[in-house]
Amino acid sequence: MQVENLVGKLVLFKFSPDIRPDLPLFQIYKDEVWAVVTGIDNEGVWIENPAYELGIWWDANGNLIPPEKQKKEKVKANILIPWHYIKALMSVEDERFQKAKNERLPGFKFYR
Repeated sequence: MQVENLVGKLVLFKFSPDIRPDLPLFQIYKDEVWAVVTGIDNEGVWIENPAYELGIWWDANGNLIPPEKQKKEKVKANILIPWHYIKALMSVEDERFQKAKNERLPGFKFYR
């Protein structure tokens, strides 16, 4: 399989130990994670975190929200993982696995 064919697929990533201290910043809590590949370029692989918890600091008008009224929301985020931090990739070719639309797909929220 060519790496370019992984775009849009759910893939298991195994990261090198060098990146482990930085993974919690991206709400990745293990050095292995299932994620949908959203892009591939010379720098690395883009993966999707469908439920990144982000603090909302501004209202719809661009005004700063007071700290006591700020809240966290789940947003879709894309994360670039540089090639040198990827130890291994695994893709499952079973169509049932790739077509699953269930909220409980293995991934950032459920594969901790």
